[in-house]
Formats: sequence, C-alpha cells, structure tokens
Amino acid sequence: MKKLILLSVFAVATVSALAQENIQKAYFHELRGMEDSAGVTHLFYKMNDYYEDEYPCGDGTISYFRRDNNIYHFRTSTGLDSLLFEQYATEYCGGYNYYRIFDYTFVDQNPKKWIKGEVANSQYSILDYEGHMFQFDLPVPTKSVSTTNYKDYFPTGFFLNTEQDSLFIQTDYNAGTLKFPAKGNDWPQFQNHETYAAYTDSVAINWDIIAQHPSLDSLYFARAENQNGLYRSEQSLQNFTQVDTNSFSSSLKFDSDSSHIYSLGKNGIFKSSELGAHSTWSLIEIGFETNSPKFLTIDDQIPGRLFISDSTLILNSDDFGNSFTELIFVDDQITGLYKKPDSDLLYVLTTEELLEVNTETQETTTLKQLPVSSEPEPKEIPNQITLEQNYPNPFNPTTVISYQLAVNSLVNLEVFDVMGRKVAVLVDGERKSAGSHQVTFDASGLSSGMYFYRLQSAGQTFTQKMMLVK
Repeated sequence: MKKLILLSVFAVATVSALAQENIQKAYFHELRGMEDSAGVTHLFYKMNDYYEDEYPCGDGTISYFRRDNNIYHFRTSTGLDSLLFEQYATEYCGGYNYYRIFDYTFVDQNPKKWIKGEVANSQYSILDYEGHMFQFDLPVPTKSVSTTNYKDYFPTGFFLNTEQDSLFIQTDYNAGTLKFPAKGNDWPQFQNHETYAAYTDSVAINWDIIAQHPSLDSLYFARAENQNGLYRSEQSLQNFTQVDTNSFSSSLKFDSDSSHIYSLGKNGIFKSSELGAHSTWSLIEIGFETNSPKFLTIDDQIPGRLFISDSTLILNSDDFGNSFTELIFVDDQITGLYKKPDSDLLYVLTTEELLEVNTETQETTTLKQLPVSSEPEPKEIPNQITLEQNYPNPFNPTTVISYQLAVNSLVNLEVFDVMGRKVAVLVDGERKSAGSHQVTFDASGLSSGMYFYRLQSAGQTFTQKMMLVK
C-alpha cells in the first residue's frame, strides 16, 4: 500500500545549527553494551566527525560541510569493529541532506536482529533487520482523532517490553507513547491520513512510558506532559500515580535484587529500595567536582554494585549507592560506561578511546582509539555518487569495479548471486575520500552466471549486473 510522507523543516533547522565556528574535533560518545545468548559482550558507540572544505558550485565556491555521527559495533571476543548504522548531515551547494538514527535496540540478545528508528530528510520511520518498515505520517495524533487540531509530535525513542512482543515508541514533549507490535511483519500500512490517525490514536497511551521492570512485567514507570516527577503503575499501564516530584531522567536502572531502582540526577542519584513506590525515593548526593555530563551503569547480576563517572574520574559503590569510592582516573573526558554482568570488567568510552578496565586490579586496556585520517585530498571532486559498469564484462575470473564519491563517506560494496545470497564483500564499511575508486573482484571460487554488485554510501544505494563466464 502507498505510505504517506509528510516532510518538515526539521532537518534544515538541525543541519544549519551544526554549521557554526569552532566545531569540536572528532570524538567518541554514547556507549551501549549487550550480552548475547552465549555471554559475549557487544559494545556499540558513536563517532562524531566533522569535515569542511570549499568546492565549486555553479558560478562560484561555497563552504561545504559534513558531520558524521556513525554507530559502530565492537565485538570484545574478537576485537573486530564494524559500522552498524551510518548517520550524517551535509550542506552542499545550498542544499541539505540529513540522516539520523534516533534510537535502536536488539531482539533475542542478538546484535544481528536490530530494530532502528531513522530520520531521513525529515521522514521518520521504524525499520527492522528483515527489511520491514513503518513510516510515520506526521504529525502523530495521540488520543485526539476526534479533532483536527493535531500537535506536531515526533518519535524520539523506543524500547521493547520484557516479553518482546510490544514496541513502545516515545514522542517528544512527553506527549505520550505509541504501543506497536514488536514484529515488523505485523506493522500496519495505511492508504490515507485518516486511517493512519485512527490507528495511532487507538494504540496511544497518554503517558511518556520510560521503563518496564525487567522481572515484574506489570510494573511500569512514566512521566507526564509538562509535569515533573515520576509516575508508576502496578497494573500494566493502568492507573498511574505520582511517586516522586523530582526531575527524573528518561533512564532507570534496575538492581538485580529486584527491589532497588536508580536514576541519575544532577547532584547524585535518586534511589528507591522498594520498587519505586510512593515516598521511597531519596537523593544520594555524591559531591561531583565538575559540571561535565555524568554516566551511571550497574552490574545487573551483582546486587548493589554501581559505577558513575565525573569527567575523567570513575566512582564505584558496593552498597546500593549509599557510599562511593574512587576507582580510577582516565586520560580523557568520559562519554559512556557499560558494566559486564557478574565480572570484573568495566567498559569505558572516552572522547579518544574505548577502554576495558579491570575493577579489581585497576588494569586498563585500550580496545579502540580515535582514528587519524591520512587520506590525501583528491584533485577532482565528482558532483554525485556513481557506480560504473564493471570492466571487462563478461569476465573470467577477475574484473574491475569503479565508483565515484562526491564527499568523504563510509562505503559498503558487496556482491550477490541471483538468489540474493551475499558471495563477497569488497569494501566493508570503510571511510573513503571524495573522488574515484576501483576494486578488483576475483570470482575464481564462483560458478558461471549472473551476479549483482551493490554500493551503499551516504544513505544511497546503487546496483549493477555483471556476468561471469568460465
């Protein structure tokens, strides 16, 4: 069915805000971690990088910029690091191009089974690893289908419930939550705005649902529009009551004892020892020495074990946050923490490095460092991305594939057979400079027949056919 697309000026405003002087250098940020079903730790982080130059455009030159904020996947078992999702914002010849991942999660503790929310030039969508997609026809109506005065609500994040059968999609301004099926093949499609509005209104919840207890599936926590404080429901999204009036963050940490709950505050942590019930929340002041962003992580297998950062310092607590001691200093500003459950390993992301810290010995190992680009600037810059026909074609057993890039960008170049099976990866998420490139493909181990090669870069995809004749 036809999916409606309603664009806004959000991308233009966001991209323009990035075009400022004194842009910060490349840096790492936003660390996440996950244990797969075999107990292997997978780490996910963003690398923000900025590039600017002057390129010819029509009758003169303009300042061109590109900001990448790509999401990478680091496998601790092998040390392999690869691109997971690309993010970028560009301005070129007075035009804007924008692609952002506003949230992502995984199914069945499997890093290959992802669900992501994306914004592509102001079009909001939810996609999954199997290729399913739901596009939001903005504005998102919530409990207002009987009127025509919809507010401009945008998706800002989501989480899977503990049963992994529902996807709770949060909207901005604490405007409510949409409850969608978790499986992509159950996502609805619409022919017009009216049917879209009727469906989203029917699944809307007038609360900003922020968390569900991991072991008590009927216990939910929420915030309300234009109100401070935390709300709680013991009846599966029914009868929310306010349990505290402090300004809570959108993230709650649930201790493995199933009773303690934590939330990071400006001057310390908010803590409840009784499942977040009314009048059980208290502020544990820590006495931070800097105004830098703070990060909190827990060991969800060891009761009462918390870690919190303050600039370059990591503090730890083994008594449910009642007291903290200094654990270790690192060289650069901390931008994320993840504690491997039931172990001595703490993963620390700084602006410059991804570190593995042994919490018992304080031994620190560098897993990943901020890369330093040494690529020369090309002399001639194409004005668009192109994928050329391979030469020779037909071929036996080698051929050359050429492509051109208009800007520095990440590249994936893969080969598939006629059944859609991937048979070769020629470029695997590598950053390539603007200009012309070529790759030699050796098909010695393949049988005669038709093959397809696909180039993905800067949010665009190009495909060509080639014939192997032996």
